[in-house]
This record gives sequence, structure tokens and C-alpha cells, in this order.
Amino acid sequence: MNPLGILILGSTIWVLIDAQTIGIKRGQIKGFFGMGPWGWFIACLLIWIIAFPAYIAKRPEFKRINGKS
Repeated sequence: MNPLGILILGSTIWVLIDAQTIGIKRGQIKGFFGMGPWGWFIACLLIWIIAFPAYIAKRPEFKRINGKS
């Protein structure tokens, strides 16, 4: 596997674990980004260039909703 593939796979697995740790649930926010942990995982696998930055951008909102610091 090339280095870019390793980066994508590693960051996608991190998204899944992080989303589960934060307590993200499907439908917590409105719109396309209201996915659960597995939705984020699949989105990152399929369209990483869009989904990973979107997760990073939405992460503080999910943390606020779930009362995580």
C-alpha cells in the first residue's frame, strides 16, 4: 500500500474511533453531516478528500452537543 493509502485508511479508522468516543449519533445535526460513526467511516473511505475535512470542521459541534470538552 502506498503512503497516501495508509494515511487515508489510518485517518478513516481514527474518525470511526473518535466519533464513537465523542458519542456521535445519527441525526444529531441537520443535513448531510448528521451521520453516525459508521456513516462518517464509510464517507471517509469513499470520498476522503471531502469527508475528512468536513468531519474535522464539524467535530467541535458534535463535542458541544454531547458535552465533551
